[in-house]
Amino acid sequence: MNSFESTDFKNLPVYNKALEIFKVSRAIACSITDNKNILEMGFSENFNHQFAGEIVSDSLQLAPGLATVHCTSNPSLRLRRAKQIRKAVNRILSKCKKLEFDGVREKEFLAILRSEIHQFDHLFSEWFYKLQLNRREN
Repeated sequence: MNSFESTDFKNLPVYNKALEIFKVSRAIACSITDNKNILEMGFSENFNHQFAGEIVSDSLQLAPGLATVHCTSNPSLRLRRAKQIRKAVNRILSKCKKLEFDGVREKEFLAILRSEIHQFDHLFSEWFYKLQLNRREN
């Protein structure tokens, strides 16, 4: 195992950004839904509550997805998981737009979440590229 792979996964900037995205999305969802839990959000008749719950669910997929990409030696599984991460990111951005369009009062926080997502996307692209290069060299 070379120095790139032996890097402590929990210290990777992309992993820490995924955790930050979850924290921000959960805080936004709590604000929008008056502290409903994720199940209550999903069953709510209020579409904004449903969107907030979906943002939390999608953000919750990021860190475990990164761990799978990091640990697997199967290139097709690694690529499939990377695509799932990208889809989750796109869904979060889409739900942010829907919430903003619907006029929620948390627009500043949604802007922060979008900024975090864009930073994550950049970090993810760099990290995944380096990971792919590293695996090809071995």
